[in-house]
Amino acid sequence: MHRKFCSTDSHQDFNLFFKTGLDSSSQRLLGLDGLKGIAIIGVTLFHMFPDTIQGGYLGVSLFFLITGYLLAYTNEKAWNQHRYALGKYFLKRFQRIYPPLIAMVLITIGVYSFLLPESLGGIRPEIMSIFLGYNNWWQIHQNADYFARLTNASPFTHLWFMGIEMQYFIIWPILFLLYRLFYQRVGMKFALGFIGIIAIAASILMPYLYVPEQDVTPLYYGTDTRIYALLFGAFLGLLRANRPHKAGYTSLLKQLIGVGCFSILTIATIIGYILLDGQNPLVYQGGMLAATVGFGIMLLLTDNHSLPLGRLVDNPILGWLGKHCYGIFLWQYPVLFLFQKMHWHEQLGNGILYNTLIIAIILLLTIWTDALTNYLNSLGSFYNFLNTIKKPLAVSITIVSCVFMSLGVFGIVKASDHKVNDTAELQKTLAANAAMIQEENRQAELRLQQEQQKREQTKALVQQSLNGVACIGDSVMLGSAGTLRKTLPNAYIDAKVSRYVGGGLEVAKKMQGEGRLGKVVLIGLGTNGPISGPRYEKGTLDLINYLGTDCEIFWINVYGPDLKWQNSNNEYLQKLAQEHKNITIIDWYSLVSKHKEWLTGDGIHPNTQGIKEYTKLIRETMEKRLAEKQHNV
Repeated sequence: MHRKFCSTDSHQDFNLFFKTGLDSSSQRLLGLDGLKGIAIIGVTLFHMFPDTIQGGYLGVSLFFLITGYLLAYTNEKAWNQHRYALGKYFLKRFQRIYPPLIAMVLITIGVYSFLLPESLGGIRPEIMSIFLGYNNWWQIHQNADYFARLTNASPFTHLWFMGIEMQYFIIWPILFLLYRLFYQRVGMKFALGFIGIIAIAASILMPYLYVPEQDVTPLYYGTDTRIYALLFGAFLGLLRANRPHKAGYTSLLKQLIGVGCFSILTIATIIGYILLDGQNPLVYQGGMLAATVGFGIMLLLTDNHSLPLGRLVDNPILGWLGKHCYGIFLWQYPVLFLFQKMHWHEQLGNGILYNTLIIAIILLLTIWTDALTNYLNSLGSFYNFLNTIKKPLAVSITIVSCVFMSLGVFGIVKASDHKVNDTAELQKTLAANAAMIQEENRQAELRLQQEQQKREQTKALVQQSLNGVACIGDSVMLGSAGTLRKTLPNAYIDAKVSRYVGGGLEVAKKMQGEGRLGKVVLIGLGTNGPISGPRYEKGTLDLINYLGTDCEIFWINVYGPDLKWQNSNNEYLQKLAQEHKNITIIDWYSLVSKHKEWLTGDGIHPNTQGIKEYTKLIRETMEKRLAEKQHNV
């Protein structure tokens, strides 16, 4: 799978983002394995330490850029040497992509059949989307940012990337043939300009389509919004193929400028890996585009034969990681997902041992699948395959893996549709409740006006306060809307799927303008993202300050064991309650953590019994607090 290219077959053997092509010494592509090593380090650390390496996902943009670069370069060289054939092009893509992909998917399902069988419910549509190359659109359709990402519902979530790659492999031959047509009719500059204009036009889509406080899944996973990086790479690859580097003297000043520029971009990459949180609006308003441009400059500098950067970046460590990056990418998320779901970090007790074991398993599986791919794509004997990674190790891993692949096929066939049905039912309920509360809000307002006219002056303060409560929430509240209205008569509910805390202020202002914002407000926000920290705290405090000290605020805390912000959000809410006498925390977390049978399959939303307990807790907490307040008065 990772054989060195020689001058006669270098471009024939190119495969997506995990093989660097080589030609003659003057045409050798330098530094690309090292750059792929930098990319896979970012992606892997992001998956392993999402709170620390918050921007490691930027490595995906570097992968896209290199894919476009290598594919365009090798195709152009093959065309000029009269070796370009569409059938061979697709055969190479298939041979390189599918053997390790199929092995990874089947082994993963086989292992999960034993250890986490509940995670395989409804797996067949997802597997189909993976093998047919549309997993990114499948995840968008499944509202992956909400139902899959937040709950870590699948060990294959990372394969949205492969969906875009596979789709590009189909799109590229069309663009390449148009490029060649323009090249022959009007010249190279116009043909390159054609690719460049498409790349620039595609790069505008993400900033143009971004809407603050809205779900960014279509932007992050969409082929239309991410293809620009592949096209930028294609432009650079075609330029490189038509303007080969020539060996010669380069002044010391130019070399220093090149090395200095590369060093600055490397530092910027490290800073971006650490600081650029994927929830930051800057990412979608040009930040990801800027990172891609920076990666393009790094690629040009490393592949410049007048500079020492290419050989420096292609050092043994980064070079090895780059050559094996495809296998590392395929295996890392299934292994991490299994370790997290099995809570093995608690059993091992040692964080260094835990992470070392994860990395070791990922690398071992990568070496095996790479050797398997090399064997399947070669005409050599099975003996040569075993020799690749030491015979005892090869035999044991191969036998075990074949067993688990067989179990994987069996697991796919036997997997239930429970998870799909459960999620579909939840989505159906949320949509129905959203439509229901719109009409009932109007009716509740009319009933409230009628009851306010008849209300006796002696009616208890608690009952008055709990009649017509303004409720602002996300899908957890939305799923409980029907029962909540019965629990809090005439409540006005504004709850919406994927609502972040930043959207609460807009809802409160709207309620105030319509005269629906009373002296008691129930808030259920914090499931979909952080509410504290430098960027999020302002939105939370703005909502509290707008409601004012005269308003009695009841805030439902967060339960979601797979949400990385669960604990920080609940701790911050507790702090707010201590600092603001008018804020009371409704402790849903402490109650439901002891009764996980009250939750639906996603582990976050209450089921029928959970809704009863959820609304009961809300009513009891509010009554207790308001009674205490009346007593103190």
